[in-house]
Amino acid sequence: MRITTLPLLLLMLLGFAQDPGSNSKVDLAEEFKIKNGEEVVVRGEKLRITFSSVFSESRCPIGVDCVWVGNASIAIEVAKKNKKQVVAMLNTFLEPKEIAYRGFKIKLVALNPYPNFREPIDPKDYEATMVVTKDE
Repeated sequence: MRITTLPLLLLMLLGFAQDPGSNSKVDLAEEFKIKNGEEVVVRGEKLRITFSSVFSESRCPIGVDCVWVGNASIAIEVAKKNKKQVVAMLNTFLEPKEIAYRGFKIKLVALNPYPNFREPIDPKDYEATMVVTKDE
């Protein structure tokens, strides 16, 4: 009896340990925010978007004079039910700022926080503002 009870108890505990906000629902054509490492699902479309990582951060920090504004790029994973997942890079200043995937456009609108030369950014603190629209 103990052998079958223990795995069941572990499965229940793992279910409670999951972050309830890690799979948020967002609306089509509405801007939304997604934290680094989180996933969202577009309501009614079975489209999942995961903010995988900040790939590069070269934006000119606040308080510094730079030759150019700089760029940050993020890696996202996009998948639609039963379809192949795609990994893509989106940029804040350079192209591409958006990608097309199976009839949708996924666009990076902003990435926060903006760098400050006196305060390093913890990767988990990054939050992307994005929007998903249907491809016309």
